[in-house]
Amino acid sequence: MSMERPTCSCCQGLHPLYFIGNLVPPSITSIKDDFVQCLRDATDAGIVVVATTQCQSGSVILGHYATGQKLIGAGVVSGSDMSIEATTTKLAYLLGRQDLSIDEVRDLMTVDLRGEMTPESEMSPPPLASAYQKAIAKK
Repeated sequence: MSMERPTCSCCQGLHPLYFIGNLVPPSITSIKDDFVQCLRDATDAGIVVVATTQCQSGSVILGHYATGQKLIGAGVVSGSDMSIEATTTKLAYLLGRQDLSIDEVRDLMTVDLRGEMTPESEMSPPPLASAYQKAIAKK
């Protein structure tokens, strides 16, 4: 899979992408790798790719798991706990500003501008993380 650079400036953001869990089953590694490469090609072409969740009380924390690390490496931006609607609106607003570069748009997608997302420092850890941390502390 590859993605060629868009020929028009209207294609600067890619959203929404829907997946279950870790993109695809781990047994289909080549598809996962091809898909991550496709996302890398998109971000290299100047497209802002934002990972979001459909869960009402969930969030996207890209740095905690191997798949998230691959997505970070591909230039994907975390939508944190923003709703799909908030992510779409924020992306449209930032891309519509003529004074921002694509890198500035990517950076601002991770910043709480108007209460659309919980700052990472105020987010609680994933539910299983605390149990795991307690188990590790007992060793």
